[in-house]
Amino acid sequence: MQRRDWLIGAGSLAVGSYVGSRWWDRRQSADFRAPTHSVVPVVGDGKWIWNQPPTDQTGYLEPRSFEVSIGLELQGKGDAGRIQATTPVPTEFPEQKIESAEVLTEGCEARIQPLAPGAAQLEMAAPGIAKGQIIRAVAKLKLTLTKQYLAFDKEQFPARQTVPADVRKGYLQDSPGIQTSNEKVRKLAQEIAAKQTHPWDQAEAISKWIRQNIQPQIGAYTGVATAMEKRRGDCEEMAAVFVAVCRSLQIPARLVWVPNHNWAEFYLTSEKGEGHWIPVHTACYGWFGWTGAHELVLQKGDRIVHPQKRVTQRLVEDWLQWQGARPDVRFVGELKPVAAPTSGSDADAGPGARRKEKNGAWKLTGEHPLDRYLRNA
Repeated sequence: MQRRDWLIGAGSLAVGSYVGSRWWDRRQSADFRAPTHSVVPVVGDGKWIWNQPPTDQTGYLEPRSFEVSIGLELQGKGDAGRIQATTPVPTEFPEQKIESAEVLTEGCEARIQPLAPGAAQLEMAAPGIAKGQIIRAVAKLKLTLTKQYLAFDKEQFPARQTVPADVRKGYLQDSPGIQTSNEKVRKLAQEIAAKQTHPWDQAEAISKWIRQNIQPQIGAYTGVATAMEKRRGDCEEMAAVFVAVCRSLQIPARLVWVPNHNWAEFYLTSEKGEGHWIPVHTACYGWFGWTGAHELVLQKGDRIVHPQKRVTQRLVEDWLQWQGARPDVRFVGELKPVAAPTSGSDADAGPGARRKEKNGAWKLTGEHPLDRYLRNA
């Protein structure tokens, strides 16, 4: 592989004209949606995954190092031109620090492109690909992931909230498949508002209602309207229902996407005027206001414009465009825990190694005895 610099810039990569024996006038494209199918509660071991938050400290705690590789590999099945492809990549959050990053390429150009606060993608472009040729682009990152416990509680936040304009614009509207104006969403919001007047209590009531009323069921995403009608869904529907009802109550909220799983965050302004995104795990884990595991965050937010498709997506999808013979494409990903360098040669790096499968699911690949506590596809 040829090493390329870490590139961040505006716009899309330019794709030159394909020079070959034929010219195709029509581009073709395909997108690929990763599954988020976790519905079974995960039992914490108390160390790697907390059962309860700590009583003696707060903040972003217990940092762990990980190596992440995410990218695309194409193999030509015949002559094709004007190749473009994209795949979502992690960006930085308070609980997820990027220590280093580079993009490796072979037969193409590639770069990391921010899409919105909370989302980014790797863009690949190549003028052409011949039968049997392989081109690839891989983003390699070193991350520090932490658990999050900031001791949030109701008393920190006034009952009457002032929402900043940018937060209101981004996190109080409908998103694809998250229908805040749905009749059942509005009815539930009204019922909760009649009993609870503080936004913290309202968010907690929504979370409890979901656990009591949405039956876990694995399957393709159906949307908030269907989940409310059928009272069924997996982690993505459960988190999306939370987001929709919060927004109906004028509480900003958003999805959080990690491998094979979704949860949500809602936004409150403290008495000091500081805004906070507060995590709520509506499926799998039962945490409210904290996060007790080291998770690779792929995206936060659920109204992300995919610049090549020019559509708004809930979760940014893998995408390929070409002219001529469609190449085979593999969207690759690997997450590997790394032991601290001061821990010795026999140090325990911990559970959580995963690899992205062809269907987009992240499958556990490590042999750590505590991997049984984690979710698989």
